[in-house]
Amino acid sequence: MDAALGRALREGRERLEAAILAADQAAVRQGILALLGLGPGLTPAGDDFLTGLALVSALSGSRLGPFAGALREVLAVHQKRTTPLSATTIAEALDGRARASLHTLLDTLPHHDLAPARRVLAIGHTSGTDILSGLAAGLHLERELRGSL
Repeated sequence: MDAALGRALREGRERLEAAILAADQAAVRQGILALLGLGPGLTPAGDDFLTGLALVSALSGSRLGPFAGALREVLAVHQKRTTPLSATTIAEALDGRARASLHTLLDTLPHHDLAPARRVLAIGHTSGTDILSGLAAGLHLERELRGSL
């Protein structure tokens, strides 16, 4: 079961990231649907990844606006695919609201301070790792979408 879940998460993440880079909104929605509600727990792993990505999309000047719009639409229509807590967490992240530890991590990235990352990794059983994966993917996508300066 764990191997199948890991494979599904990896494939969903890869599909979503490729769709975002290709600016293919239909594929972005499909990628979101592949992750929404994927995994066990109050905040499934796929949702935690989407939460991290959503938080990056809420940063000032983010190029992930089309992803954020698609996520809002998918969440509104398919909210029952996940838990109420998880749906709320994703919606809050889309508006830039999240745990203080996540904001501290984003604020301290330029300083290479690992303490905030350790605090994020300590969230839940695997939630911190999955949220951190979403943040990393979002930051990578931002770099790709901006191109060289």
